[in-house]
Amino acid sequence: MDDVIIGEHKIKDQLLQVMIDNEWSDMYITVWSYPAIKIGWEILRINEWIDILTEEDTLNFAKSLITETQHQNLIKEKNLDFSFFYNSRRFRWNISFQTSKYMIVLRLLSSHIPSLANLWLTDNYKEVTKLWQWLVIVTWPTWSGKSTTLAAMINYINENYNRHIITIEDPIEYVHEHKRSIVEQKEIWRDVLSYADALMWAMRQNPQVILFWEMRTKEEIEMWLTLAETWHLVFSSLHTRNAYQSITRIIDSFDWPEQTQIRLQLAESLVAIFSQRLLKKSDWTWVVMAKEILLKNNAVSNLIRENDLHQIPSVVQMSTREWMQLLEKDIIEYINKWIITMEEWLKFANSPQIVKEWVSISIN
Repeated sequence: MDDVIIGEHKIKDQLLQVMIDNEWSDMYITVWSYPAIKIGWEILRINEWIDILTEEDTLNFAKSLITETQHQNLIKEKNLDFSFFYNSRRFRWNISFQTSKYMIVLRLLSSHIPSLANLWLTDNYKEVTKLWQWLVIVTWPTWSGKSTTLAAMINYINENYNRHIITIEDPIEYVHEHKRSIVEQKEIWRDVLSYADALMWAMRQNPQVILFWEMRTKEEIEMWLTLAETWHLVFSSLHTRNAYQSITRIIDSFDWPEQTQIRLQLAESLVAIFSQRLLKKSDWTWVVMAKEILLKNNAVSNLIRENDLHQIPSVVQMSTREWMQLLEKDIIEYINKWIITMEEWLKFANSPQIVKEWVSISIN
């Protein structure tokens, strides 16, 4: 970590090494608390060899991670995402403020990119990687495994096809080696100043595949759709719960006069939406993934074109022969196998009534 503001920081080095040694996924550094770690679904504090953190401790901890330029961006934006290597392991960090004081959340990333098979993802995820064009969206809120799923699909392309791949990330989490494909990874602030700049330049750099980490503005969505219409396979993510909400979020980003054109573009460009959620297992040992899968067919395209979006969940539910599914399909399977609790599915089911009806039928 060259050119950080504070070069030596004993507590930071100790905590990072403890995370690596124990394969702890998350750590929280905040004022007037001991450092905290996440083990499974529990937050535990490290209080055996360290004191409660003061304002100066959290400030210096932050400065031991970032450069002066990054610090200025943090002061301006009030938030900073980035990643770095420590002892051959990659970490993702977020620094922000609470009550005007520094807080830091860090995640130890996997030392390898999981395969689609390792993640128990269906063949639909492989099939979309074969395409030369269109849009693929992975959705759900933070900490649902979106970046891991996207990395696995990019890695599958890299291992199996000769492509030029550009990823635009904030920050880079998984580092891809050149295999059959050429993979170029651009990190916001470090390699490019903004998503908009990165997308504009990507149009001139002749990639076949583009991973655009997140759609945030109307202008970015416009460029995203343009790329998908001009012989690029585009992957991206949204913080939405399901396919219906994802499509409405994209369309509602535009003013009413523009929405008809956006619906036409989306009806042609969209090929798949994978919505996923990590659910806590009933024994608390690990997590399982529940998935909703929407794949473009004539019915889906017509619903988008005609603005009958409320019918999309019904089409997904009725298209199981085309390998579509609602999130509730996986949830019901996990309940049937006693993998998750009733309390867990009530938190995350998009349509709890579907699960309740199934439970009622099973009991009777």
